[in-house]
Amino acid sequence: MGIQSSSATFTRFFVPQPEMEDFWSYVQEKLSAGRFAEPRDIQEETWGFARWEDFFESSFHDGSHHVGEYIVFHYRMDVRKVPSIVLKKFVHDALRKYRGENDGRWPSRQERRDIQEEVQSMLLSRALPQPSACEVVWNPASQQMLLGTTSTRMMDSFLEAFEKHFQIYPVPLHHANWAHHVLGLTPQEKDFLGGLVDTKSATAMEDGRFLGFEFLTWIWFFVEKGEGRVPLPDGKVGEVHLGERFVLTLPGEGREKIVCTTQANSLHEARTALQKGKFVQEVQLLIIIGDNEYLLTLDSALWAVKSLKTPKQMKDFREDDEDGFFLEKMYFIEEVSAALNALYRKFLQQRLTSSWEREVLPSVKAWMDNRGEEVASHVDERSHAQP
Repeated sequence: MGIQSSSATFTRFFVPQPEMEDFWSYVQEKLSAGRFAEPRDIQEETWGFARWEDFFESSFHDGSHHVGEYIVFHYRMDVRKVPSIVLKKFVHDALRKYRGENDGRWPSRQERRDIQEEVQSMLLSRALPQPSACEVVWNPASQQMLLGTTSTRMMDSFLEAFEKHFQIYPVPLHHANWAHHVLGLTPQEKDFLGGLVDTKSATAMEDGRFLGFEFLTWIWFFVEKGEGRVPLPDGKVGEVHLGERFVLTLPGEGREKIVCTTQANSLHEARTALQKGKFVQEVQLLIIIGDNEYLLTLDSALWAVKSLKTPKQMKDFREDDEDGFFLEKMYFIEEVSAALNALYRKFLQQRLTSSWEREVLPSVKAWMDNRGEEVASHVDERSHAQP
């Protein structure tokens, strides 16, 4: 499900702004240079940029990629596949043919390799390419980009193509990078964060995943303390509620997971897991801003927003005004993103200080213990009340 879906899923990137006189002409030039083109010979993978309205078209001459302040397009990737069992069967037949023509002699290692490559090329020429695509929404003003996929293969392919043509290098907005590039940390907070996670390391996402575990667990604490409200930059307030599903695990292991719903017995199991040192790995959140309600899922990488349900949009409006429909969708996405920014910023104001270990963490641990005892008592009372 991509960005325009009723249940949107996307990954987030920070995109440095290039300095140039005519930025929009530059964008059109680079999109056109990297546009998807049907391959002239057999290729296992073909990729390129395509139009937002229809990823089977790849012309950008009319500026359709420029909608409001956004740059919008698709990244298309076609893949030809030969099932391994099919390749094995045809190579087997080719080897039998070779032996029949050479008095039963087996081919040498190099000859065998040549036979396999020849067979694979023959089968690829028969295979139909399988197209796939993901949406790209780039806002140069906010220096952020949304990519409508969580597929590692698709993301890696897109980034390679984008960096090759634009010479711009997007930064994945996982936990530490989200804090560093988006949330306006003070110099002291940046220094503190740098002491926790080296954002320049190739393993930064995994090294800093503990921040995601702590943040998602802190949200549960924050909501149950009776707060659950964060002020937004435009004067509105975001109300944060737990959704119907969350997953707990022990950081560093990941094999044993506890999947919970809001049922009483399941919550008791979840609190028991908290007391045993587990953290929230994934959580569903309901965020209410004015009359707008948003349901979404975050995991401990804090990079992707998954299954985001925004207020309903009228289909007739889309037919009459395609750009207006898109801009309304982006308004919703940016409104809930502002709430997530404010929530994460509030957490970091506590996490990136020495008071975290001294004051905040003891309060969270006390909440884990006390609430666990309360829920256990409540469940026990209910079981005794059963006839």
